Amino acid sequence: MWLLITAHPDDESMFFIPTLRNLINCNSSNQKDTKSDNNTNKIQLLCLSNGDYRDVSDGPIRTKETYKACSIIGIQNDSRTTTAVTVLNDDRMKDGPNEVWSSDLIANFILEHIRKAVPSMLDDSITKPDKSHDYILSGPKDKKIQQSWHYMDKKRIQSSKSEQSNIVQTIDINLLTFDKGGVSNHPNHIDVFKGVQYFLNEKCIVETCKSSEQHIAKLRLYQEKSNNNTVIELNVSVHTLRTISNPLHKYFLWIFVDIIPYTFTWLFKIIVYLVYFLLGGLLWGKKGSSPQIQQFSGIRSISSGKDSHQQYRIMEPILVWRAMAAHYSQFVWYRRLSVMFSRYTYINDLEKINPIYIQDYDYEDDNITSLSPVVTIKEKESSPDFLLSLLQMNALREAVLPTGLHHRPWKRIYSLIRDGDSFVAFRKQLEDWHGSQGHQSSILVVKTTTGEVIGGYASIPIVPLASSLGSAAGSCLFRLNTKDDNDTEKIVEVYGKSYTATKKIVFDATRCMIAFGGGDDSDGIDEGFGLCLDDNFARGTTARCSAFQNEPLVSNQDGIFDVLDIEIWGFVFGSIG
Repeated sequence: MWLLITAHPDDESMFFIPTLRNLINCNSSNQKDTKSDNNTNKIQLLCLSNGDYRDVSDGPIRTKETYKACSIIGIQNDSRTTTAVTVLNDDRMKDGPNEVWSSDLIANFILEHIRKAVPSMLDDSITKPDKSHDYILSGPKDKKIQQSWHYMDKKRIQSSKSEQSNIVQTIDINLLTFDKGGVSNHPNHIDVFKGVQYFLNEKCIVETCKSSEQHIAKLRLYQEKSNNNTVIELNVSVHTLRTISNPLHKYFLWIFVDIIPYTFTWLFKIIVYLVYFLLGGLLWGKKGSSPQIQQFSGIRSISSGKDSHQQYRIMEPILVWRAMAAHYSQFVWYRRLSVMFSRYTYINDLEKINPIYIQDYDYEDDNITSLSPVVTIKEKESSPDFLLSLLQMNALREAVLPTGLHHRPWKRIYSLIRDGDSFVAFRKQLEDWHGSQGHQSSILVVKTTTGEVIGGYASIPIVPLASSLGSAAGSCLFRLNTKDDNDTEKIVEVYGKSYTATKKIVFDATRCMIAFGGGDDSDGIDEGFGLCLDDNFARGTTARCSAFQNEPLVSNQDGIFDVLDIEIWGFVFGSIG
């Protein structure tokens, strides 16, 4: 199975048709040869937004356009599956260059789509597909299908060793999406790549193949039964579309690099073929085999030194034009020119990204092997020392951070001593960080003039980049014990991590204020903040807050404290530079 993951309606038609058409042709050939209805090579599309950037009313229109375009391309429902084309309509995934899409949220959407698509991938001997459900904007209506297969995380796999589980089938699933350049450097495209990469490294189990010593990502789903658990294992591969950053090469020079050399080669082989037919065929008859003329369309493996990739080619510009014309609300003049001259109309270069192997999990023991120490990004020698010690960082990671951030390097985004108390400069630094990295989580650490260290973990950007950035339910407050730092469990006292009440991260540029709070305001009166910094970071307050179930974080009875230093830490995804 191939799953194409895009950011907007029309992405599939504008960039990926050479790959899609070659895969469809290969799938059709395999079905003719085997004379079976095998859907393991089925192609599906998951579009993460409905393209309502200009107006909310555009969403349903562009969704219908996507269904029509996919039908032209050849991606459509059949007798076994109704999950071929999915266009999400979720307020947390708004279309727009200023929107930040959560990598964890994208990974969860991918996981949910795979779970819903499982019945169409299984053999009939395991389960018969249920044809009663209907797949629309946000997924199938039939809740039985949604609940039939469950995600098997690391802890579940660990505990299943003591249970009776049976892996009934192994399925290969290939994810296709943008690379880190996002093809057109669109922030939404780049966020999709980061989300798929996050899914590969955090949701899948990464193992080492003994024969090839390569890292393999596996995803396991289980179905609960009375006597045992039925488990399927998916071998996950991720393929990304290479970005052509040079516009001259993208729209003009590729003709001289790819088309003209092929044309001359093709003409030369035609001449050789005619010479063979006129001379060699008469002399040798059937003894020789006629020379093969390589077609422009097809799949090619290209290697140059250590670099190797798959290249998908087609010569069907009319098909691409028809698919883009189906997106009539977006088919403006410059997209018409792009269809005619863009290299993506004719050629796709796909690169396979390898999962990151972090550590082996000891399934014989009750616990996962201990984590390695936190890695921090080095700063200039003149930079002030970190407010947190390595031991405190390790304790915060284990007590506060979600599992997906446990192996991420830490980077100090802001320091009061290093960067000054300008609220405008502070805001710009955080906006640049979240805007460039596309990741939301951060840790705020405050040291008071009395030596107490308190703070909070924010699961959404402290400085918001848009009006809707998701829920802060994963946020929490903490207090560090600076007197006894020998026992890791006693270093950090956490408030609100497992509490599900409504939480808010308040950013008020007018008042120069940041606050964690937002408890039960059903009576129309919002209670005090669990942690608040104002007055250009000179002072702060802390109070009881039902959203975090916390006591005041400082020993001062009135909860007011003076600030000595502040740090905000972010988490690095990708290579460390």
